[in-house]
Amino acid sequence: MDKYGKISRRFIAPVILTLLILSACAKGTQEDFLPINKPTMQRTAALTKSSSSQEWTNTPTKTPQAFFATSTELPHIELSCEKPSDDYKRIEINGYELNQRTFEMLQLAQILYDGIITITGDAITQGSYTSAVEASFGTHVGGGVVDLSVMAPGTYTILYEDIDPLIKALRSAGFAAWYRDLDELYDGSPAHIHAVAIGDRELSLAAREQLAGPFGYFWGYNGLPTTDKKPGRDPHSGPVLCDWMLEKGYPNKTATPPPGETAP
Repeated sequence: MDKYGKISRRFIAPVILTLLILSACAKGTQEDFLPINKPTMQRTAALTKSSSSQEWTNTPTKTPQAFFATSTELPHIELSCEKPSDDYKRIEINGYELNQRTFEMLQLAQILYDGIITITGDAITQGSYTSAVEASFGTHVGGGVVDLSVMAPGTYTILYEDIDPLIKALRSAGFAAWYRDLDELYDGSPAHIHAVAIGDRELSLAAREQLAGPFGYFWGYNGLPTTDKKPGRDPHSGPVLCDWMLEKGYPNKTATPPPGETAP
């Protein structure tokens, strides 16, 4: 102080500078205690749309975007919409006849689903090119149609939590697919998924009607004809519509025509 009891100006600047430095350090210290590896997965849902699909999907936001969501709150399978091949060579899988195109679609769905039900092997309970099961009303007579068990391997336990992810995977791979519950088709009918390969040129008329007929998949129905002519709603949130399906004329036709014919 000077003789008048006032603080000398030469002491003010150092004091102010010191205070500023301490203030900056205090702000920086708070950041120093934050985690170094910040989470990349946000647990909030974001509405996104696949570039190759016309279906809106509720997906978790995450960086970087992975093929499968890892959020336990909002499980989701990304859409594939990969165009199937045109290979109709007949093959036998698990004792059932399929064509190569259908099997390749099952292989893609298996990857998308990534669960314990082996839809490319022992989960196949009915194949194509067969009229063995009368309750199938002719849908399996041609190509492209397959029934799949939803039970845990080697048991009679239905894996209910796997049904929706598996339906989603099959639809993304190019199938119209629905879950058929116990006794739904007839007394004693097994729980299974019925899948129809969209665009298969060897589909039976009944299978083509399941796609775009009055009870069809592309109109949001369950594919089952009824005696009162009233279609049942699709319990799995409606169809996945990919660009290659649009190129084939879906859904603007009543049924996929056989080779050499035009859509009605």
